[in-house]
Amino acid sequence: MVKVKPMLGMVGDWRKFLEGEVTAEEIKQLRRHERTGRPFGTAQFISHLERLTGRMLGKMKPGPKEARKVKNN
Repeated sequence: MVKVKPMLGMVGDWRKFLEGEVTAEEIKQLRRHERTGRPFGTAQFISHLERLTGRMLGKMKPGPKEARKVKNN
């Protein structure tokens, strides 16, 4: 779900960026999202993914769900 060209301009040296240090908190967050299967990102990013896919991807209240639709703002 990435367009390559805009990504190339975000980081000058991708190899250096990817070899950079990762904090313990960042690892913890990544592991949590691996377990849940939910995307990892800001609320704005997740809302954008929901609009693209037409599916609810963010964390919701536990329990039985009624039919929900993604808002197209």
